[in-house]
Amino acid sequence: MGETKRRLETFSFYDRTGLEAHLARMAERGWLLDKIGQFFWTYRKIEPKRLTFSVCYFPKASQFDPEPSEEQQTFYDFCAHSGWVLAASSAQLQVFYNERENPVPIETDPVLEVESIHRTMKRSFLPSQLMLLVVALLDVGLLVWQFYNDPIALLASPASTLTGLSWVILFVLIGVELGGYFWWHRRAAQAAERGEFLESKSHRKLQIGALVLLAVGVVYFLLSVAHSGSRMMMAVAVLMFCVYVPGLFLLIRGVMGWLKRKKVSAKVNRAVTIVASVVAAYLFVGAITFGVLFGSDHGWFAEQDEETYQYNGNTFTAFRDSLPLTVEDLMDVDYEGYNREHRGTESLFLAQYHAYQRPRFDAAYYKEMPTLEYTVTVVKAPFLYDMCRDHLLLDRAERWNRNMPESEWYSYEPADPAPWGAEAAYCWTSREYGPKNTYLLCYPDRFVEIEFDHDWQVTRSQMALVGKKLGQRTF
Repeated sequence: MGETKRRLETFSFYDRTGLEAHLARMAERGWLLDKIGQFFWTYRKIEPKRLTFSVCYFPKASQFDPEPSEEQQTFYDFCAHSGWVLAASSAQLQVFYNERENPVPIETDPVLEVESIHRTMKRSFLPSQLMLLVVALLDVGLLVWQFYNDPIALLASPASTLTGLSWVILFVLIGVELGGYFWWHRRAAQAAERGEFLESKSHRKLQIGALVLLAVGVVYFLLSVAHSGSRMMMAVAVLMFCVYVPGLFLLIRGVMGWLKRKKVSAKVNRAVTIVASVVAAYLFVGAITFGVLFGSDHGWFAEQDEETYQYNGNTFTAFRDSLPLTVEDLMDVDYEGYNREHRGTESLFLAQYHAYQRPRFDAAYYKEMPTLEYTVTVVKAPFLYDMCRDHLLLDRAERWNRNMPESEWYSYEPADPAPWGAEAAYCWTSREYGPKNTYLLCYPDRFVEIEFDHDWQVTRSQMALVGKKLGQRTF
């Protein structure tokens, strides 16, 4: 076994009693706190012994201080005189231990101790947490707005799923942490007036559960990206998780640590570190964006069989993707010059695929070539089925009718589902012009929205083939 151990500690910052009890248990197992890191705490191996720990808060200290202030050093000397040894410190948090039995406590006045904790919280913890809570609330609100406007696109995207999950977790954690602190402080102040120090309490199970859930979300996102086969998505994921996040963190910590070693004042260190973090964040994002765009322009991420062509002095891209259903499947034609494009997103809840078969502008029979477009929404979570159906029925109408007179409004009207082999079918219908060649088909685990050319006379055999190819196919 090694001489050091690193642990992810999830105690609340103000949980003095919980930290002291935990550190005492670790010492009895032979591990003494040696360093308090940003995320992990380091312990060094010792002979198992019973130690008494005292967690103190020094409100005037800062993580940007190059060294302990004169006042702080005086406090350390006072503690040492009473047998208290500094185990580790991080900004305002100071941890001491004492080998004596029943040592004289460092803090003897509950009122002053509660006030010290509250001043420390107001200086560092509360402002940052309240700001994060506001940002998380805004992002959760944006998530709700996206869900209201297009729940399928949101739930079918692994990136959106992970982002939404992350902001919800952050909002809940900060809300619980802040609520717990204010609840504790109010009661602790009352207890202090009676000469008692009220024990504090962390929300460790909630924090551990949130971290596990977030880790599952990240793993799922990475697996979804790998499964998608998209080189661009994989490149972006690798750059964000392996370059941007760790690179930005290491750079900020490096700048702050270098300035502390140079004995730069806390105010200057704080200002330079903040500016460096903002500049670095923009530079990292800019470099990643430029690299992805550059690689895309030079074909590094090309996944589809594609080519470019010139038409009227402009350059266009034509795709030659494999489609599950083509114009040639439905009718006896053999035109040259089609653009065949297949795109999709997939998450744990939904999958949505879009397919387009359109003539290229330079095709010899451009005006005669029929087009075909369809979207397949696969419902993996059955409880989302009704919501997806209702959204598909209303969304198209809301978008089309937004700027049209009521007499020309469109809507999906019920149609005969039998020829399509569907459970239900709807035809896109105008109040003034009647039914169009666009249909919404409902199958047990999916929906198919398909649009034919306006002059295409769809036959029953073609409808049956659509049901066979799209209603039962596993994408």
